[in-house]
Amino acid sequence: MVVSLVGDVGLPVAAYSIAELLGASTYTSLLAGTVVAGLRMGWVAIRERRFDVFATFLLVLFGAGFVLTFVTGDVRFVLAKDATTSATAGMIFLGSCIVNRPLAYYAAKRFAGAAGSGEFNASADTPIMRKRWYRVSLVWGIGLLTDAALRIACIYLLSPDIAASASQALMVTAYTRLVAYTIYTAKKTAKQRSAVAEGPDVRDESTDAP
Repeated sequence: MVVSLVGDVGLPVAAYSIAELLGASTYTSLLAGTVVAGLRMGWVAIRERRFDVFATFLLVLFGAGFVLTFVTGDVRFVLAKDATTSATAGMIFLGSCIVNRPLAYYAAKRFAGAAGSGEFNASADTPIMRKRWYRVSLVWGIGLLTDAALRIACIYLLSPDIAASASQALMVTAYTRLVAYTIYTAKKTAKQRSAVAEGPDVRDESTDAP
């Protein structure tokens, strides 16, 4: 999961930073990050060669934002577009909590990959895991909406160059905290599943006569 998110979030930020260090304008640097994000998503889609709800969701958001980027050459507009994308993602995460499969389920399925698909499918519909999908979707939804609100405030309260750096820093911080939370709850849920699985055996052993 961490490796995948480094690609999804880290590569665009790295492209932006490198372009800025090379002397490109803030607008050009932001475009560089946007292009790298699109290439990364396209490569993942081609590599997996199958319909992926989470990847498709990201591609639709990216495509809409990328087209709007060329409507104007305003730096604040590009930054606001990225923040709006986070806000849209947050609302979709929250909205998915009312359906049978919240978005966190599809994200986890993608991150499990081919190697872990068997184990994932075997446990995905257990009560413990279903509860986790909804809880993680709720936290990600609230987290992304908070991130978007803070970034939009920076965009329109600070100068464009400072706002661009602040926006990137806020995004990385938000995703880092959300990933840390997701990993923590994954470990906690794994322990709960192990306890449930071992429970009957422990009770049987306690009733054995010496």
